[in-house]
Amino acid sequence: MPLTLSNRRFLHLLLLGLAALTACAGGLPDHCDGLPANTPPADRNVLGCSPEVNIPDDLPYQAWELRFAHPPYMEIWIENSQVLDIDNRLLPRAGGGTISFGDLGDVDAAGWLNESGKPPYGAGRALTGLNLPKRLYVRWQSLVEPQTYKALFDFPAWAREKMVEPIQVDCVFGGQKTDYRRWVTLGLAPGGTVKVWIRNPCSEAIEIMTVQAQVVKEGPYLGKAEQYVTATPEAKAHVEKHGIPYESWK
Repeated sequence: MPLTLSNRRFLHLLLLGLAALTACAGGLPDHCDGLPANTPPADRNVLGCSPEVNIPDDLPYQAWELRFAHPPYMEIWIENSQVLDIDNRLLPRAGGGTISFGDLGDVDAAGWLNESGKPPYGAGRALTGLNLPKRLYVRWQSLVEPQTYKALFDFPAWAREKMVEPIQVDCVFGGQKTDYRRWVTLGLAPGGTVKVWIRNPCSEAIEIMTVQAQVVKEGPYLGKAEQYVTATPEAKAHVEKHGIPYESWK
């Protein structure tokens, strides 16, 4: 049976709901009790389920974030994402699930800039304990086509340098302070276009690269699922009215 919005959210909780990153006083968070016994130490560390969270010595903040975004109504379902850090530690389950925004009105899905003229922030989770990214992998379903894509790419050294470069930011709810570009956002669009930015919640984004993903010929979940996740009615209606502006995301 196709995955509906309701059970999609349920699966999203299963995939990402373990991403609480701080332990409760007097012990580990409750979600740690449900982790399989063979959960790799790197995964336990990132999920906040290690007795001690190990922060790399050369990282000036506790965690960087891997975030995912898509153009308006061009909904996605992330089957798998992986991170290899510069210490050659592999996190094989860096995130998964859905990102959708419901009814956004009759907005233009073309291009990457939002109504404020900025690239998307995306949504994801903090990867506590991992060092900076060396290589990234993502496999996702583009729900409005539908099609499955995968991309594997190296993260450039100059971008890592920017991630540990202190910058002055002026936040609405924090005032002026020194911070870092600790968000890595992957913009995933129909046709397999991947845009990569780094930013701080309060800073301007820096575009890192554009990657062309490959079509996964096996289909959803490498052929292990019979059907694609179902797009929301709002997304379907928008595509029926406006089509899919593939070239606008290159």
